[in-house]
Amino acid sequence: MWRVPSSGPRLTVALCIAEIVAMSTFASFPALTPFFFDHWNLSGEDAGWVNAAFFFGFTLVGPVVTSMTDRIDARRIFLIGCFMAFVGAYGFAFYADGFLSALPWRFISGAGLGCTYMPGLKLLTDRLPDGGQSRAIAFYTACFSTGSAISFLLVGQVDLWFGWEMALVSTIAGPPIAIIIILLSTVPRQMTAQRPWSQIFNYAPVVTNRFSMGYILAYVCHTWELVAMRSFMLAFLAYSHALTDAPAWMDVSAITAAAVFLGLPSSVLGNELSLRIGRQRSITLVMIICLFFSFTVGFTAHMPFVFVVAMAALYGVMITADSSSITAGAVGSAPADLRGATMAVHSFLGFGGGMIGPVVAGIVLDQAGGPGSTLGWGLMFISMGAITLLGPFALRLTRNR
Repeated sequence: MWRVPSSGPRLTVALCIAEIVAMSTFASFPALTPFFFDHWNLSGEDAGWVNAAFFFGFTLVGPVVTSMTDRIDARRIFLIGCFMAFVGAYGFAFYADGFLSALPWRFISGAGLGCTYMPGLKLLTDRLPDGGQSRAIAFYTACFSTGSAISFLLVGQVDLWFGWEMALVSTIAGPPIAIIIILLSTVPRQMTAQRPWSQIFNYAPVVTNRFSMGYILAYVCHTWELVAMRSFMLAFLAYSHALTDAPAWMDVSAITAAAVFLGLPSSVLGNELSLRIGRQRSITLVMIICLFFSFTVGFTAHMPFVFVVAMAALYGVMITADSSSITAGAVGSAPADLRGATMAVHSFLGFGGGMIGPVVAGIVLDQAGGPGSTLGWGLMFISMGAITLLGPFALRLTRNR
């Protein structure tokens, strides 16, 4: 008989697996962007808006429900989020037939992720002692990359073998599996030190905590670049693949999934580095390295495809190396009774950047020549990375802690 995990590592593994499978809907659109460019006659800006709709749902719903986890068990919200993700995946697979009809279903899928990602982190940290939280947070946040990668791989490979319609249908199974995992691996938690309802949506204590806000503003820069990059990386690799006449066995969906998957060890190792040399120093170092890749990768499209893949993989490694460090810094800087509210602000502002990033990137791509222009891709990646210049300045707020 299955037993509820009684130790921190077991619980962390269970929550990580649940989050990964709940994210099966993540790449329903970005993994098929090259196809939808033609099938739905989309521009770069249109593609940016469809990607943004997902993160608009995340940004709008996530902070509200995350704040509520200071009053309501996060387990309940996670389960509701899985159901929403299921509805969004089903609707996108069977009812989306163009730009406008795709938007509401991607919004619902994003709202589902908003109810699972940060509430899932709260579900985990509520059940762990303070001393065991940093590494658990690192593994959990790294699973965002793993879930994204598996979603890219799932959609891409099913599309390759069975067609795009079945690729979209395949994403429907993930959220119900996550529900089963949560029901078997966790028990309801009796909330003890509850904040009054009148204070649940009072974010003033978070906004005035300069230590948490420093990390949160850095997270805005990080997520802007990360989401924009993942929204368009597969389409960029497809362009380079065709431009260089690369062999067919070098499948761009598998390559993108591998590049995204590398974010798992990168995020965990980045957190370990921050524990050794200091959180602010390690985050700043990662952002500077990402700046180099964002200013160069788009202009490599005409080079040998192996080199382009290597650049994309390295970019995929570095872009997540500061993710868990930033989130752990924001959570660790918050009082215990304000962690839900802190995660809410962290989520709202961070993925607000993630919502805007793909739209700006799509506009730049269109204005600079479109998806068929190397100059367009180069300038688009620069627009993604330039925002990271602000990250180190935001981290100055966290000094002297």
